[in-house]
Amino acid sequence: MDAPLRYCETDELHRDFHRSLNGTIAHVRKTHGMKFLADIFKATAQQVYQSIWNDLKRGDTAQLVAHWRHFFDREGGRYRIREKDGEIELRVTRCPAIAYLRKEGIRVDRAFCSQTRCMNAAWSEDTPFRIETTVLGNGQCRQVIRLRRKKAGSTV
Repeated sequence: MDAPLRYCETDELHRDFHRSLNGTIAHVRKTHGMKFLADIFKATAQQVYQSIWNDLKRGDTAQLVAHWRHFFDREGGRYRIREKDGEIELRVTRCPAIAYLRKEGIRVDRAFCSQTRCMNAAWSEDTPFRIETTVLGNGQCRQVIRLRRKKAGSTV
């Protein structure tokens, strides 16, 4: 791992962050479109969380997995991380952000989960990994990190 987790707060959790993020995603999507929103998430993954991306470029998944564990544990998410046959699978059965929004009676924007898809795609750029994100609905998803297959004749 390149560095300790950049964001690993232990103080009181401000769950209205999810309300603000949901509203921001809806506004940007409606005002500027999905491409602009995807660009924001890519910049967030590669600049704000640059140490995760740098570790992935070096072939080290430890910081991303620690990031997952920290935030799902901190926010009371239900999840399982399984490492098997060279893959790391995060299976979320209760997303704490979506659970919070629903509890507060806030409509979850249709693009809310795009943050996960876009950030995983950005983190996998220029790395030996693919990160597949499958949104299963109802606050559930599956994220799998696996090594990219080498192209025939390629040494990379």
